[in-house]
Amino acid sequence: MIETCCGIDVHQKNIVCCLLDGPLDTNRPEKIQKTFGTRTPELREALTWLENHHVTDIFMESTGQYWLPIFNIFAEGSFNLILANPGHIKNVPGRKTDMKDAEWIAQLGRCGLIRSSYIPALEVMDLRSLTRRRQSYTQKRTQAKNELHNILQRSNIKLTGYLSDIFSKTGQTLLQLFINGEVLTLESVQSCMRGPVKASPEDLLSAMDGKISSTDRRLLDDSLDEYRFYSQKIDQIEQEILNYVLEHFPEEYALLLGIPGVKQHGAAVILAEIGPNVEAFKTAGHLASWAGVSSGSYESAGKKTSSRTTKGNKYLKTALTSSGGIAGRSRDPAFSSLYHRLCNRRSKLEAVVACGHKLIRIIYKILSEKVSYDEKKALGLRQQKLAPN
Repeated sequence: MIETCCGIDVHQKNIVCCLLDGPLDTNRPEKIQKTFGTRTPELREALTWLENHHVTDIFMESTGQYWLPIFNIFAEGSFNLILANPGHIKNVPGRKTDMKDAEWIAQLGRCGLIRSSYIPALEVMDLRSLTRRRQSYTQKRTQAKNELHNILQRSNIKLTGYLSDIFSKTGQTLLQLFINGEVLTLESVQSCMRGPVKASPEDLLSAMDGKISSTDRRLLDDSLDEYRFYSQKIDQIEQEILNYVLEHFPEEYALLLGIPGVKQHGAAVILAEIGPNVEAFKTAGHLASWAGVSSGSYESAGKKTSSRTTKGNKYLKTALTSSGGIAGRSRDPAFSSLYHRLCNRRSKLEAVVACGHKLIRIIYKILSEKVSYDEKKALGLRQQKLAPN
């Protein structure tokens, strides 16, 4: 238990602080409540107020991005800052006010009932911002591609059936013919072909014979510009991510690239979400659960009723399942044997998740001991006995 602590209810424009102070043998500590703004001078005033009351521990919820400015200012003090998952400290039923929320957080923290969330170092947070922004760009580019496909389909243009990639140089040049409103001829189609194309010019001309309105031409131009814009942004940010990783985490990055299935982008995401070390996680099982690739358990009266994976970190989970699928289909015996064994009696998706789970346990070992990937050790004792000498 803690003698002097403070619970903070975080909002966009203000924070509500509830300070509890008193000996540990009493159930009624002194309670002091005060509200502060979230501008930097106001947060520094709150910092001084907490230091004057000799607060040792501060507890607050991870409310969106609003906790970050508070954490940045309060980190200047000598407090033990603990960030809590809002789902773990839901308020008790009854009347809800900001004061009661702050008091409830302080009471839980005083009794040691709040688990601290993982807060990586500043350099890891910067890398995380870059990798998550790249994912945002990718999602927006995919949305632009889908909108462009929808325009072509409703205009009865079947170009996607004859080009393997509508966004290749040939595809974009052909789309520009629609945007410019040019009359389609065999010669104009032939002039747009860049490199080897399986379809003949006659097939392409026939596939482009549709009914496209002036509005759809305008929307087609917007979607193509949006696709090009985000493609350029993705190329730029990928180069920035690579430079940042090589500057701050060159050793860990090289070790991760040595693992089957882990490519450049996957290694960057793993470093951005976990960090260069795994000190925040007690065991590999804790890390797997936090990543969301560990199977859940619900047993009652000796019967298991659920084994779904936990939610976990969605960014890390996506990277692990993607890398796990690549590793499972590779020639590495540690992953290919697991993948094909599970595919024979389970679904392919479950096999991919299992490979991702194996991957995160190997990553834990590699980052904690700073050792390279060992194919023989990754097989496990049982598979080592079955493997040919």
